[in-house]
Amino acid sequence: MLYNVFLNQKGGVGWMKTNSTIWKLFAKACCAALGAFVVGLCLIRTIKHFDSLYITGLVLSGAFLMFVLYWTRRAARRLAASETARKSASTFLWSCIFFSMISLSLGMHVSGFVWYGSDFIRRFGVVFWSGITGIAIYPVLRDAKRLTDAAGLSQITSR
Repeated sequence: MLYNVFLNQKGGVGWMKTNSTIWKLFAKACCAALGAFVVGLCLIRTIKHFDSLYITGLVLSGAFLMFVLYWTRRAARRLAASETARKSASTFLWSCIFFSMISLSLGMHVSGFVWYGSDFIRRFGVVFWSGITGIAIYPVLRDAKRLTDAAGLSQITSR
């Protein structure tokens, strides 16, 4: 199933070239997820040890996360000209938010695993949230494709 997302059977590798808008939207969603992951890493360490280094990391990565989410919102809204495209943009933005929340949970579990011990429960949490994060990539890609299809950009190559 994921093979069809990355390499469409009709278009092969050329599908990725003609739909670069999809990959730009996906890259913005991944930047938000990375920012949320770092927030999760710093959050757990800050809760346990109130250290200025981790508070600074928490504030800066939180600001980065908010910036990227607004940047993604702006990019999705620019594509949404029709009512169908607006609904697809809203769905894509919610997918980005949930992907970021899942990445935040993964960051929290990774930081607990690294800094506070590696018992079975922490190991299970890291494996579980890693799997959920991997699975959460598919809805983001699907909604990015739906947004570009609704906006009419599926056949236009953007540079």
